[in-house]
Amino acid sequence: MEKEEARSLTERELWTLKEFVENTLRKSGALLLEMYGKGDRHMKFDDELVTEADNAAWKIISAKIKGSFEDHAFLREISFNEINGERPPRFLWIVDTLDGAASFQAGMPVWGVSAALFEKFWPVLGFLYLPVTGELYSAYAGREALLNDAPITVRQDPTVDNESLVLVYSRFHQDFTSNFPGKLRNFGSSAGHLAYVARGAADACLMKNVHVQDLAAGSIILEAAGGEIRYLDGRLLHVGDFLDGKRIEEPLIAAPKGSFKSFVKYFSVL
Repeated sequence: MEKEEARSLTERELWTLKEFVENTLRKSGALLLEMYGKGDRHMKFDDELVTEADNAAWKIISAKIKGSFEDHAFLREISFNEINGERPPRFLWIVDTLDGAASFQAGMPVWGVSAALFEKFWPVLGFLYLPVTGELYSAYAGREALLNDAPITVRQDPTVDNESLVLVYSRFHQDFTSNFPGKLRNFGSSAGHLAYVARGAADACLMKNVHVQDLAAGSIILEAAGGEIRYLDGRLLHVGDFLDGKRIEEPLIAAPKGSFKSFVKYFSVL
């Protein structure tokens, strides 16, 4: 997929979009809070509740953006052939209306709504709203990452010791052996994990079997805060390579730029 470098959004347009999307995510989050933790506790996963919540949030977000911006498309609604065709959409939104669905159902706090805007296949804006904690992360791609409009950055020159924190995913122990000397935790949300690394609450996070909607917004926020996502062999992840919807099956690690090797050496694939 050929990328074009020209961007045409003005500073005023960027600010207007940011304010608009943040308000939209807050509204969708308020609706989700009404359903939060109300799943059937006798079921391991309440598909009916999650589907209802997903559809309700999607209805708000898509209607608001479509109603205000004529030339904006959603990855959820178009095919890869349309994206890669002769006249692809100029603006493309990648939205995850319920990241951390199992936590949402169980009444645990780390779940949220994320949205990422790409212009001509380049990342422009990324957002993550965690309704229970009231955390609203946002970022202008490559420029500045914010938490509730206050600047955030990754941990600077992290040193691995027994107080270090790496966030992992639910089936981590089926895929890895580890001699990591610090703490391993799973909060159940890929986007949330990326945001925690972005604001320096965690040193790094490991992910596997994720989709582009799990990473799009979080990767923009992380990179603006001074972090990066790499494969375990050191290759950089490019989110735009997965707009076809294919699952990213290889393990990934998100960490402050330049610190990749400090963490990856403690984890071995089974």
